[in-house]
Amino acid sequence: MRQPVWFLSHGAPTFLTEPNRTTAFWSALGTALPTDLRAVLCVSAHWESPQPALSGAVRQPAIQHDFYGFPAPLYAQTWPARGDAVIGAWLREELAVRGVPVAAVERPLDHGLWVPFKFMWPAGPPCPVFQLSLSAREDPAWHLRLGVVLTPLRAAGVLIVGSGGITHNLREIDWRAGEGQAATWATAFMTALEQALQRQDVDALCRPWDLPYGRRAHPSLEHYLPFLVALGAAGAQGMTPRHRNWLFGTLALHAYASDASD
Repeated sequence: MRQPVWFLSHGAPTFLTEPNRTTAFWSALGTALPTDLRAVLCVSAHWESPQPALSGAVRQPAIQHDFYGFPAPLYAQTWPARGDAVIGAWLREELAVRGVPVAAVERPLDHGLWVPFKFMWPAGPPCPVFQLSLSAREDPAWHLRLGVVLTPLRAAGVLIVGSGGITHNLREIDWRAGEGQAATWATAFMTALEQALQRQDVDALCRPWDLPYGRRAHPSLEHYLPFLVALGAAGAQGMTPRHRNWLFGTLALHAYASDASD
């Protein structure tokens, strides 16, 4: 069965001990996703490498607590990931024949992957999970094309997930803002982005700094690039909003997805 594509705004590690509307959405999503998955391939904002690399080709990949200065209980969190060397080799071969050579790297899965996945599959994933790096050398349009390269994997049973932040300006967080409240400038950026998404204006979406308040919403682009990978993998059907939420006034925790089939 052709699998869908998802983009999740993964928020903060504190979600593990401070549940909210978004974590409730993730929990429900885990039970709604297809069960006939061959693998999950995730692109997280928290892994950039000079050239694309793939992790997860071991029996049980480790997870890393790649965050600093948070409460001690967060560093005791675990999640039983699953990997597979044979499927990992197959994924690398599939990408290589489409012009994207990928290095095999035994890197622990970062929190951009395992924090939302722990809510989706608290007892562990139903299939092997792999993580594909962003390329630090490449621009947004390249990451969109990377997603296009991933598209055929969906027909082979691979669920593709981009994990980042549809807005990501930590310097302008408003700790007093209630859940669901958003700053005016952040709302303006999201409105322009979703209008471009609705009309499938991929050129505008590949130039987020040209959208209203784009540089304010994304002082750097690493949390936005997984969205473009997911958008490319969605193909002609595009993606639609499936969840909207705001925390701290400026962090949009929205999720977007394609359907399973065209």
